[in-house]
Amino acid sequence: MKIVIAGSHGTGKTTLARLLARLLDLPLLPDVAVEAHQKGFAINENTPLETQFWMFAKQLEYERMLGDKFIGDKCLIDYSVYGDIVLNHDPAKRMLAELIRPNARYDFIFYLPIEFPIEDNKIRSLDPDFQLAVDRHYLEILNSWGLAYATLSGSVQDRLAQALEIINERISCQTAILD
Repeated sequence: MKIVIAGSHGTGKTTLARLLARLLDLPLLPDVAVEAHQKGFAINENTPLETQFWMFAKQLEYERMLGDKFIGDKCLIDYSVYGDIVLNHDPAKRMLAELIRPNARYDFIFYLPIEFPIEDNKIRSLDPDFQLAVDRHYLEILNSWGLAYATLSGSVQDRLAQALEIINERISCQTAILD
């Protein structure tokens, strides 16, 4: 089961991914953005092209390494969303999207809207306008690529309960079909 938590930075993706990974006993993908930051790459509204491609390649590597069972607080779609925004009119952003789109296949995509103030983790941008631009573009890509996703909202516990209900419902339907 490949589960990803999608949305802009600062929406609670990591918190929810960690809870789900523990409850479902699935591996949590390494956080490519944190790894990039530790290597000295800029991770904000000024992220350069080479960093976007490096992060995409690392994400793809981790997703392929873990195969069909993982939970991620980031996913390949992130790099198309952020790439489109930070690369602006750079022709490379189209190439990045063309590399990402066929590889962005997940069993569950849980989208988290902006509901809380951005917490400063010393990595992400604190600019609310940038966060909103990312959020809007995330929804545009999910919809234009025809990706099925569920929006989770409310407190951390509300979001967790909604995700578990959706997962359990699909597993129950698949089990019923097999019976």
